[in-house]
Amino acid sequence: MNRTITIADSAAAKDIFGPLHRHVALIQDSFRKGESHSVDIRVSGNEVVLTSDDAGELARAEGIFATLTRHFDLRRKLREAEVRAAIAFATPDADGQIELRDLPTLGTFTLQTPRQQRYVEAMRSESKPLVFGVGPAGTGKTFLAVTAAVEALRNGLVDKIIVTRPAVEAGERLGFLPGALEEKVDPYLQPIWDAFRSQMRDEELKQRREQNKIEVAPIAFMRGRTLTNAFVIVDEAQNATIQQMKMVLTRLGQGSQMVVTGDPSQIDLPNERASGLGHALSILDKMRRIEVVRFTAQDVMRHDLVAEIVEAYDDDERRRRQAT
Repeated sequence: MNRTITIADSAAAKDIFGPLHRHVALIQDSFRKGESHSVDIRVSGNEVVLTSDDAGELARAEGIFATLTRHFDLRRKLREAEVRAAIAFATPDADGQIELRDLPTLGTFTLQTPRQQRYVEAMRSESKPLVFGVGPAGTGKTFLAVTAAVEALRNGLVDKIIVTRPAVEAGERLGFLPGALEEKVDPYLQPIWDAFRSQMRDEELKQRREQNKIEVAPIAFMRGRTLTNAFVIVDEAQNATIQQMKMVLTRLGQGSQMVVTGDPSQIDLPNERASGLGHALSILDKMRRIEVVRFTAQDVMRHDLVAEIVEAYDDDERRRRQAT
């Protein structure tokens, strides 16, 4: 079976195909089945010719190009991230049809996988005041949490953003570090500030910090507080102890949203079994008003090689466990 797609807008065709047809190569690779492909994709001028013996796969390929064409029509710009998103979201329904849809967004960022979309929907939901985002580095756990927090603050849904994180990376205690509290904590929160700066200008970030609309503090400083009308991000939670995790989770006050992020494979505690993240998930996972989103290598937003590296380490860890 053959399908021919004509992209009338030459600018759209250029962006959809990508430099040296790199985007087409990405789409083609998504149909790899062993040494062959379930769909063959060929480009001639502004036309794309799809060939396949599988009607469902053919519909999926058509859906990818239709989504990318619609995205370009709306944004007049198309990057590799959007191509990967179109591939991830192109899933046929029960009748083998692909729904023509806009790629989901958070602010100006295009969500790239269904799990990222579920994560964002949970953070926006009033029925899910506590959300866990768990998985490997590069899957957008922290970046999306900060972006959702900024959205909530700007929309008046919360009064402030509170970011907390255990400071155990270098085995140092904050009391022995020089400077005021923010100076002690900031080195541990550079990824957080990078995410904030992607959403607001330095002037706005500085102003909101001075107004205490954006607050950073180590987990130890959460004790005794009730966090009301706030968007709370507990980052690098795999390095919180069980006692710290219980303490910070029970700080949740009325009108607040709490997002807990962490990677169980990167525990820096002396005793991995003491990690509060794994313990919390084991006892809270089934609670109705708590959402747990478990990211995988397929959700990695960094270079595509990173996903392969994550998978290689996961495979190695499984082999080591089987050997013991």
